[in-house]
Amino acid sequence: MNQTTIPIPRLMVMDMDGTLLNSRKEITPETAAALRRLQDRGTRLVLASGRPERGLTRFARQLDMKRHGGILISSNGALARTLDGRTLYSNALTREDTRKVLKHLKQFDVIPMIADGEFMLVENVYNCMIELDGRPWNVVEYEAHSNGFLLREVRDLSEAGLAPEKILTAGTPAYLRQVSEKMRAPFCDSLDSMFTGPFYYEFTASGSNKGTALKAVMEACGVSSSQTAVFGDAENDLPMFAHAAITVAMGNATEPVRNQARYITASNDEDGIVRAVESWEKIREQQPASDSGKR
Repeated sequence: MNQTTIPIPRLMVMDMDGTLLNSRKEITPETAAALRRLQDRGTRLVLASGRPERGLTRFARQLDMKRHGGILISSNGALARTLDGRTLYSNALTREDTRKVLKHLKQFDVIPMIADGEFMLVENVYNCMIELDGRPWNVVEYEAHSNGFLLREVRDLSEAGLAPEKILTAGTPAYLRQVSEKMRAPFCDSLDSMFTGPFYYEFTASGSNKGTALKAVMEACGVSSSQTAVFGDAENDLPMFAHAAITVAMGNATEPVRNQARYITASNDEDGIVRAVESWEKIREQQPASDSGKR
């Protein structure tokens, strides 16, 4: 990273999987320590993920974000809320749109999952397997356990009267790529839908993305784009780049993300976020004493 031009941000926004989390889905001790130092100096942290809010809270606790006014952008931007419970942005699906999507999905070999409080709702806990890297894999167990959900069966999700932040579907990656256009076709003018992983395809309300949520967060915090840093690795992080002057692609980022980022750091398995924080700290140490309080 260029160590001569990157200011210390007031707002630091991080995607989770592939960015803040390493391949073992962990925040390394080195990354946690660097982010705590940054918060102690006045930077406010934002976690921005396709995960539901419940799947972010344990990581926020690990970083002591509540004490520093931390914020969670969840469900791919459908919800933004402070850790003390204040909603900054919300754009959930309507009950009617939810019903229509779930009925449409019945013709495809995919597994719909919907977060509802402490539960992950599915229609059949035994319909849980997809093929990943040539082997059967329990995607329902993975999604529930990685986000701290209990599983609950609902006989027919389309008739359950739900209005969630998003509808998550899981399927074998090759199959999902094959049918994704047919899955989205009836809703391309009314809802947003996207891949959020090779085996995940999800639906959200129109206009719900991480960038829209981040804009609302910045307005609520009184922070400008020049004071905002965004770290990401995948295409669903790109809408956030439009609102930040400091855009950082992880070393493992996709080519579109690398092309649009202002800076590139090391990968998520090489403590890329630590590298960035340390570069800011070096700049701060090199500033004249009279400038040390400027942000």
